[in-house]
Amino acid sequence: MPTTLHTYLDPQGRQNEAEVRETGTFHVPPTSAEALTAFCTAISAKIDAVMAGVTHKRNIVKRRARRLERAARHLLAAYQRTYHDNGVWPVETDELLLDYVIALEALLISPVDKDHKSIGRNIRSRAAALFLTPAEQNRTETLVKKAYEDRSTYVHGGVIEDEMEEKKLEALRTLRLLTLQIFLRWLVLTPSDTDDLTDLLDAASEGPDHARVVEQPLRDFFTATPPRVRPADIA
Repeated sequence: MPTTLHTYLDPQGRQNEAEVRETGTFHVPPTSAEALTAFCTAISAKIDAVMAGVTHKRNIVKRRARRLERAARHLLAAYQRTYHDNGVWPVETDELLLDYVIALEALLISPVDKDHKSIGRNIRSRAAALFLTPAEQNRTETLVKKAYEDRSTYVHGGVIEDEMEEKKLEALRTLRLLTLQIFLRWLVLTPSDTDDLTDLLDAASEGPDHARVVEQPLRDFFTATPPRVRPADIA
C-alpha cells in the first residue's frame, strides 16, 4: 500500500513529518475487517466451487464456469475504467454499459433461449426474480429493460438517447451497482452440480417455489455474512 508524508504541528508549534499509509477512497476500518474477511472467504469458496466445473464431465457444469468467467471479465474491465464512484470518461460510458449488459447476459441467458425477441424479456424477469420484494423486483426490471434497450441501440449502430452527462453517469453507476448485486446473488444461489439457475429462476418467478429457491438462501447468506449496509429487500 502506498505511503505519503503527513505534516503536522507538535504541541510546541514545531512542524513535523510522518510517513503514513494512503487510504484512498476505499478504506476498511479495523472494526469492519472481521466481517469483510468472512464475506470474502464465503464468496471465494463459492467462486472456487463454480470454477471447479471447468473440467467436469457434465456440460451444464462446464457452461456455468464459463458464464462466471465471462461475466467477471466484463465486470472487471468496466471497473478498471471507473476511476471513482460514478466517474468514467464520457467517451467510454456506452462501452461500459455494454460490459455490464454482457455480464448480465452471461449470467442469465438460458441455453434454450433461441428467440432473440424473448432474450431481453427473460433477462429482465430472471434478474427481478433474484430480489425479494415487489418494489425491488419492479425497479430491477425497469433498469435492466432500459440497459438492454440502450445496448441494442448501440450495437446496431444507433445513437443512445442524448442525456445530460451527470444524469448519464448516475444511471451508469446505478446499473453498475445493480449488476454487482445480481452477480453476487447469482453466486449465492448457483448450485454446483444440479439444474441450471435460469431454469430455477423461471420456475420460481411463476410459482410458490420462490421462497425456497431464492429467498431463504439469500436470507441465510446475508445473515451469516451481514454487510455494513443491508440490501433494501433483505429485512
